[in-house]
Amino acid sequence: MVIVWRYTSSVSSYVSAGQQVVVPPQRCPTCVRQLVGWGGYWRWLRAPLLVERIWIRRGRCAVCRRSHALLPDLALVRRLDVVTVIGTGIGLKVADGLGLRLIAEQLDVPHTTLRAWWQRFRATSPKLLNECLAMAVSLSGAAVDVRSVGERAALEVLGVAWQRAHMRFGVSIGSSVWGFWSWISGGLALGTHTTSPWAAMGGTDWMRASPSPGGPDP
Repeated sequence: MVIVWRYTSSVSSYVSAGQQVVVPPQRCPTCVRQLVGWGGYWRWLRAPLLVERIWIRRGRCAVCRRSHALLPDLALVRRLDVVTVIGTGIGLKVADGLGLRLIAEQLDVPHTTLRAWWQRFRATSPKLLNECLAMAVSLSGAAVDVRSVGERAALEVLGVAWQRAHMRFGVSIGSSVWGFWSWISGGLALGTHTTSPWAAMGGTDWMRASPSPGGPDP
């Protein structure tokens, strides 16, 4: 299983920390008991001007004995690139209508990789829209006036949910809408899952567990 946690520094800082990276205390999503350290593993991460292996810590619950990968919100499950690059690419396609090949050149990622992100986002955008609408209303009690449709509406409402979360919980939500996207989806924002990816709105701990598949996809 995967638990996404908020990392407040830069990608290069995470890379430099290596196996000494410090992860805040995490709780088992099943037992709500604090996890203990349980080693970790290396995985690749690509960011602008950087392709490096990063250390992903694991935590284990002493009660149910389940272990969890502790993934920083810099990344998504089974995606090589940092979430800000993925989100930027999708945003350029949705907001500016640029061609995928041109966006891929701007971001310096393979065209096939960007196409895979876009295909998954198009498939998951209706769920993103519905879940973020419910989240935004739960956070403030106010309705959301959605004036766009399709993928554009999904991104618009994601932004609204992020802004309302900031108003309610402050800096603990983070300064990046894309990190927020990774966080609330448990790293599965572009996954092939069918169950709801979103955390319950009952408290301030929005991190959720998700099935942990194999290595990164494009």
